[in-house]
Amino acid sequence: MGGRLSKPKGPDGMSEASKPTSANAAARLSRNRGIVNGRTIMAPLAALTMAALLFVYTRTSIRAAKLNAQKHREADGGQISWHKESMRRHGHMEKVEDDRGTLKEALMGDIRRKRPNVDESEKTPPLERSDNDQELRKMMGRKD
Repeated sequence: MGGRLSKPKGPDGMSEASKPTSANAAARLSRNRGIVNGRTIMAPLAALTMAALLFVYTRTSIRAAKLNAQKHREADGGQISWHKESMRRHGHMEKVEDDRGTLKEALMGDIRRKRPNVDESEKTPPLERSDNDQELRKMMGRKD
């Protein structure tokens, strides 16, 4: 149960360690071949690749589920009806749309995020400020 307390004898009959040890910690921890090799590069690279794939998969699946729920909600008239959903799945009602389009939309959602066009009529009107506020803004150098 305990560890070995004695050192085995070396080939010449003396009880010395086969490799000389140094009191220097850096010398004990360094490798003879260097720190860069296939194992030290591939393990972090594989971990990074798996993390990136997991991130893309989770973002895509969450976005696809949201888009799918939104399409079903719109087809049911504002709120998801589980009865209508069951009838759709068993072929008694017409299906909403194919899921391939939803997956493609979800996958490309970050890349092609559409920015809403703001018309001149939809912009918020400027705020009416009191004389004190206008004077304070001029003193601070802010534009209206």
